[in-house]
Amino acid sequence: MMVADPQSILAKLGASTPERLVALRCLKNELVGHSQKKEDWVRYGVLRPIVRIIAPEAYEANDEDTRPSFLTLSTFTDGDAAKLQALQLLATFANAGPAFLSPLHAVGALPAVLSSSCLLNEHNTIVLAALRVVRDIAAAAEYASSSSPITPASLADSLFTDHNLEPFYRILSRKPPSVNNDAQTQMIACLIKSLCREERHQSVLVSSGILDALATKLASFIAFNGQVLPRAEMLARSEGLEDYIPAPAISHSSLNGVLGAIASIIGESPYRACKLIYSPSILAILPLADIDLTTNSMAGLKLMELPGIRPTKHMTFQPMDLLLPYNPPQVNNTVIPPSSVLREGQGHNGRSASKYPNSTTPRTQSEDNSASNNDSDGEEAESPLIPLLICAIRSWRTRGGDVLGATAILTSLFKAGLAYKTRESDLGLLIIPIILNILTEADMSSKLSDLNDWGSNVSSRLLPIEEMPAILARLITDSELLQKAAFECNAVKVLCKLLKESCGPPPSLPKSWSWSPHSRSQDTTDELPPECRLGEEGQHRHLVHRINVRQNTLKALGALATYKDDYRKVIVDQEVIPCIVESLTPAPDNPISVVLAACYTVRMLSRSVNILRTTLVDHGVSAPLCQLLRHRDVEVQVAASASVCNLVMDFSPMREPLIEAGVLKALCEHAHSHHASLRLNSLWALKHLVHSASVELKKRTVEELESGWLVRLICDDTEDDALFSAKTRSEREAAQDTLDDMDEDIDMGLAEDQYRTWLSASFYKTPAIRVPSDAQILRRAEGRLENLREAEINPIRKARHDDLAIQEQGLGLIRNLIGGAHSSSNADSPNDTTEMIDFLFSTLGQDRLFEILASKLRVKVLHPFSQRNGTGTETRILPPQTKIIESVIYILVHIAASIPRHRQLVISQTELLKQLAKLFNNQDREVRVALCHLINNLTWQDNANDSHGCSQRASELKKLGFLTKLEALKEGDDELDVRERAKSALWQMKPAF
Repeated sequence: MMVADPQSILAKLGASTPERLVALRCLKNELVGHSQKKEDWVRYGVLRPIVRIIAPEAYEANDEDTRPSFLTLSTFTDGDAAKLQALQLLATFANAGPAFLSPLHAVGALPAVLSSSCLLNEHNTIVLAALRVVRDIAAAAEYASSSSPITPASLADSLFTDHNLEPFYRILSRKPPSVNNDAQTQMIACLIKSLCREERHQSVLVSSGILDALATKLASFIAFNGQVLPRAEMLARSEGLEDYIPAPAISHSSLNGVLGAIASIIGESPYRACKLIYSPSILAILPLADIDLTTNSMAGLKLMELPGIRPTKHMTFQPMDLLLPYNPPQVNNTVIPPSSVLREGQGHNGRSASKYPNSTTPRTQSEDNSASNNDSDGEEAESPLIPLLICAIRSWRTRGGDVLGATAILTSLFKAGLAYKTRESDLGLLIIPIILNILTEADMSSKLSDLNDWGSNVSSRLLPIEEMPAILARLITDSELLQKAAFECNAVKVLCKLLKESCGPPPSLPKSWSWSPHSRSQDTTDELPPECRLGEEGQHRHLVHRINVRQNTLKALGALATYKDDYRKVIVDQEVIPCIVESLTPAPDNPISVVLAACYTVRMLSRSVNILRTTLVDHGVSAPLCQLLRHRDVEVQVAASASVCNLVMDFSPMREPLIEAGVLKALCEHAHSHHASLRLNSLWALKHLVHSASVELKKRTVEELESGWLVRLICDDTEDDALFSAKTRSEREAAQDTLDDMDEDIDMGLAEDQYRTWLSASFYKTPAIRVPSDAQILRRAEGRLENLREAEINPIRKARHDDLAIQEQGLGLIRNLIGGAHSSSNADSPNDTTEMIDFLFSTLGQDRLFEILASKLRVKVLHPFSQRNGTGTETRILPPQTKIIESVIYILVHIAASIPRHRQLVISQTELLKQLAKLFNNQDREVRVALCHLINNLTWQDNANDSHGCSQRASELKKLGFLTKLEALKEGDDELDVRERAKSALWQMKPAF
């Protein structure tokens, strides 16, 4: 029974301030802890008057409580008390669950709470109450249905804008530390941690200064713990950084949130990871310099150094390392680079399994060039923040939540390549066991939790189960050593147990609303205005927890299955394959994020031939993957096409069923997609599909794909051309607009700035002080950050990288089309190979094909892009890429393995052979081996009738200098395999003269 009279309360909410206060307090006493009463009051329309009290300027220009700014004093008035009570009531409604998000949205609660009158209020209690409302709305949005007007994505779009982040920045930058500011910091940090998931949000949080402000908070916690490096203040003073040394924090209360927020902002970006270690406060309290501790004078100080982007220099003075256990170097425990052990189709979007180039992942030539441009000359040392984080994770062992954020930050720094290579061993010995112990203990603790109680204690116990598997997956991806460490810490058993529990029958959960004798009629509620109607109730928090656990354990299991068949076998023995296959089917409890993770795990498991031919076949993994190829979400199509790559190999029993199910048509359609990653993975799968396939299937593939499109994929720079065309068009439009609108000189570099918007005038935003003119170290850091950021998100670089990857797979497809062709009745018949070569000559054009192959071996002149401060345009040169060269040579190897007519065709391509002759000194061993194979095939004599042709081909190769180059390989190559191949080619070539 309702105590307060609704009409009376509503009338008082619109009356004088004292009456408002009485009504608000009455409402608060009645609503707290009563879900049904909250619903009833929403139906009475109480939300709009409450929001009007919070932000009267949004409704009335001359509200009675509106006062000039000069009268804004620290005295807490009745109007302030009413605003505080109204904010607390809004938090009460937001706490009631996702169903209340619809009416809150309808009355504009969020814009009112985010207004400057709340977040920039002079009273800390009002600011904190406003932040609590936003936090509770965000918490409810986590469990809201997709039809809710407020979702985590939409809320992040609203919050993470320059306008709304300005109050956040001011709060985080406020000095000196206080209890109130600590509580506000905790709220903001928790919002960032839970909502910051997309690249655009991470970028704006960096450009608005939020990351630097959080880094300053982190520095204050380091100072609070007494971990500031010796002589830091003296070094900071000498470098002009003394103003950046923060006051020590007053407690650890907001540390957990700050660490989590920093980790969310950094994400998987090397630029943002470097931005953290180059933050002025971090540089000031954790200086990198050789320090003479025997003297207190400034004369003993050396210049402060910047932490290295690829650190290799071990300094004599590294005090943070003294806090860690001694770990002797493991000479015999070498790490095998992924490129030497992974099969094709190995990584995300057909590339490496990680987005990071790290200490165990070979970089491309372009990445090496970028690194050399970014780094200064000479060796560089590692940031002291990295050993400090390792030490902190070990000492914070009992705190749980702190370990999550610290481990996530450490993972980001390590994967970005900012740590020494030797840290990989440290992480395996010191961090991996902690991660697995936390998971084990959190799982045991969760069994004691009440499913209906989701307070802070229960949430903190269950959070590690959700987040630690994802952190573990990122940490061990592309690192065989760390995967071994995780496996030896019983990771497979722990993760499989969590996965099976997340896929089991859900527990019985009560409804989220209280019983009422008054039934809710949909017909009745539809007649009410939007602010008086509740929305859908969303999912129970425990079910969302199960979904998060399922998604992240799948990622971790996939990361563990990257290299070793032994690990994959143990995963299969844990009987989790049914869970993995079930996770491939989209459903309310299997959202897209789970489906993507399951596709990744299947792709990693399918690298085992034994598992592919038995377990995956037995559990029917091909059927759901074939359906996912037709899914409406392009990211699902990308993941499914990557997973199909190994399933269509010639040794796979699923190849024929997949072909019958229409996989060929689906892949060929996706190869025409505008999405570069989908084109790449589809071509990769098609390349595997035609390997050792029948001539009929190969011809059908070319016809389905369309020969003209295949030529375009391997010949044209599709992505680069599209970007260049778009840029040229934007330049013309910008110039025309300027001519039409302004009678001023035109800066023709303006359009280039549209592609350089990621570069701000300064990387360091400070409210009170500017970067001192003598802070040379910050200027050096800014230069590096500029190069890093441009290299990371420059669309031009990405377009060219995509083009090269697609061309490589297109050439690989041609290689497999003419290599190992056979019919079902006559396997490996030379006549079938000859038939396929002639078929490609007729469909692609013989001269056109050879010209394309020759063009892939030439130096490429890239599109010139105008420079704002340059004299015109910059022309860049790109040498032929190693993988492209290999593919071209092996296509020629297969053609030369056919009949004498085809060998004569190859030997007649003089310009092409001249290009090949330049490659005998190529650094890649496979290129030199392929050249030996080619000469072997070109000088092969089928029979006596081919003796004259063979002699002619050998003489032509000798004229072009191939004989001399082969002899040099035989005598001086470092690789035994190359020397033996060269010896074989020489043995066959010399008698043919």
